[in-house]
Amino acid sequence: MDRIMAVAGGTWRRILRMPVVYFLVLCVVALVGSAYRYNMLSLGMHKTIMMDTSLALNTLAAILVAISITFEIPRELRSGVATTLLAKPLGRTQYLVGKLVGISIAGLVITGMIGVGFCLVFITAFDRVAMSMVQGHLLVMGSVIPMCAVGVLFSVVAPDPLAAVLTALVIWFGHSTAAVLGGIPVLYGGITPDFNIFNLKAESAHEVAISWWYILLATLWGVSFAVSVLVVSSSFFSRKDLR
Repeated sequence: MDRIMAVAGGTWRRILRMPVVYFLVLCVVALVGSAYRYNMLSLGMHKTIMMDTSLALNTLAAILVAISITFEIPRELRSGVATTLLAKPLGRTQYLVGKLVGISIAGLVITGMIGVGFCLVFITAFDRVAMSMVQGHLLVMGSVIPMCAVGVLFSVVAPDPLAAVLTALVIWFGHSTAAVLGGIPVLYGGITPDFNIFNLKAESAHEVAISWWYILLATLWGVSFAVSVLVVSSSFFSRKDLR
């Protein structure tokens, strides 16, 4: 466990030390806040626009974090950093687990900051924030773990430019499963990833709170999916020739 947390710590610290991360978070919060000024142009729908914008941009931030790991692992493999780590008493599976934990922590912190920033802006504008809105951002945070697992998988089976593209495509497909495979129940809802279960835009926009059991079960599904993908990643990584 100490070895896993050492790898994880190096990963999330490296990302969260980048000033650009906090600049982008401030930009996202500012964009969400600017939607308040569109009261007249949006015919009074500025509150809905603020909610939709915040969830969309927070989801985009989570996707970018997941894609970032597709450059992190290949870079360490090329530079010999990973080889040095794996030459020590550190198994390849432990290395991947550490990377997934580290990038997930970074993603949770970033999406959490965006969620908190949105709540502060929304309370300032409307004196209150609906529970459904909080739940929407919590689900976005929960989506970080399975999406990062997809990034880890492609980082060990494909070169980094291709890995980033494949990760983005799979995440897009995961968010579009209902639209693409809605007519094929055997595939939709089990065999293929369904990241749309983390999408609470409609309920949040109409301030309809959902059961906390749904959020818990969606998060557990995300963790289970991440573990399954990590097993596949470890299988490929164990056969990878490290030079």
